[in-house]
Amino acid sequence: MIQKIIPSPFLSIVVPAFNEEKRIISSLTALVSYLDTQDYSWDIVVVNDGSEDNTAELVQNMSQMHNNIKLETIIHAGKGAAIKHGILFCNGKYKFICDADLAMPTNCIQKFVAMMYEGYDIVIGSRQVHGANRYGEPLIRHLMGRIFNFVVQLAVVRSFKDTQCGYKMFKRETADNLFPYQQLNGWGFDVEILFLALKRKYKVLEMPIEWYHREDSKVRIGIDSISMLLDMVVIRWKWISRQYIEKK
Repeated sequence: MIQKIIPSPFLSIVVPAFNEEKRIISSLTALVSYLDTQDYSWDIVVVNDGSEDNTAELVQNMSQMHNNIKLETIIHAGKGAAIKHGILFCNGKYKFICDADLAMPTNCIQKFVAMMYEGYDIVIGSRQVHGANRYGEPLIRHLMGRIFNFVVQLAVVRSFKDTQCGYKMFKRETADNLFPYQQLNGWGFDVEILFLALKRKYKVLEMPIEWYHREDSKVRIGIDSISMLLDMVVIRWKWISRQYIEKK
C-alpha cells in the first residue's frame, strides 16, 4: 500500500482552549475568514486543554466543515502544556501561537509573516513597545503586567518589554528545537521559551501590535500573578541545575 504524503502547510496556527465554548467558534470563523484571503496554505490546531464545557464538540463540528481545522485534546494541565502539545503536533513552515479570545486583529498575522521573511527565528507580539496600541485594558491589569515584566527583566530575561502577549511566531525548526525542552505547564511558559531562545542565540523580534482587552480573560490577577512569579524562580533554578541540558 502506498502511503499518501500530506504536504506541510506554510502556516500552522495553534490555539489553546480551556472552557472556550462562548467564543471559540467566532474566533475560528474570524481566523478562517482571514486565512482564506491569503495565498498560502494553512491549518489551525485547537488544543482542548481538558475543557469541561462544549469546546471540544464545537471545534469538532467545525473541523468537519473545514478540513484544515484540527482538534487535539489533552488532560487539563495549563496553557503552557496545551501550547507545547500543539506546537510539536503541527508541521507548518511557520508556527503561530494565537489566544482563543482573539484579542489581536487577524490582519496583524501578516505583519508576523513579513518579519519572518526578514530573517528572524521568532517574532513576538508586544503591547508595550513603541507603536503598540492597547484598548480597554483595566488599570489594575496593566499595572500587574508591568510589575510582572519588571520582575522578568530583573530575574530572567532583560531583552523584552512584554513576554506575556499571547501572539508569537516561530520558524518550524526553531520551535521544534525549543519546545521539547519546555518544562512549565502554566502561564510562565512564555518566559521559559524566550529564556531558552536567547541562551541558544536565536534571533528574536519584539513587534508592536494592536490588542483589545476581553472581559472574560482566563487570567486571574491574584493567583496567576503569584504563580507566574514563582515560575521565574523555577526557570532560574532549572537553568542553574542544568535541567535544560541538551538531550543526547
